[in-house]
Amino acid sequence: MSINYRKAIENEVEDIISCSDVPEDYAHAKSVKEWVLKFRPDADWALQIAAFAHDVERALPKRKVIRSKFYDYNDFKNAHALSSAEVIQEIMDKYPLSRKVKNKILSLIKNHELGQTKDSDLDVLNDADSLSFFKVNLLAYAERNDESEILFRMMWGYQRLSERARQIVKEFHYENERLHEFLQRTLSSEEKPLLKRIE
Repeated sequence: MSINYRKAIENEVEDIISCSDVPEDYAHAKSVKEWVLKFRPDADWALQIAAFAHDVERALPKRKVIRSKFYDYNDFKNAHALSSAEVIQEIMDKYPLSRKVKNKILSLIKNHELGQTKDSDLDVLNDADSLSFFKVNLLAYAERNDESEILFRMMWGYQRLSERARQIVKEFHYENERLHEFLQRTLSSEEKPLLKRIE
């Protein structure tokens, strides 16, 4: 695969995410990719672009996936992941990428909200995504949502982490006392079922 194709795809994704109405989207995209490389320094390009682009639908001017339209949070997250995969597929289809590379990127993005699986690349992406939420997104998320939503989202994100990533979250500290209290409650939360994998 030509490096030029890779760069062109990266540029298209970056153009979308950098214009997001959600202020932390761009920082989150970069952070997830950084976490992936911390866990997997030799990550291939497919995993790296999936990490950067996994939430791309959220940055679209007219989002198709709106939380208020979903009763079940997992259904909402699943729809979000599928919508992001559709956006990436439209971008990738402009370039002569191999089917294998396309399929890997699409599978990673479709399933990036799952929690732990038997796919090591997907597990790395899932951990990176949730860790970035706790490190990058949470303060802005807390400004937009009420306490019950904040606590729910923290618990949901924590429950999908591997044991390795949970140990990292345990080292996080928030100056905001309310968020620090929520973190302590999250660390002692019980396990709940997450999502099912999409082929």
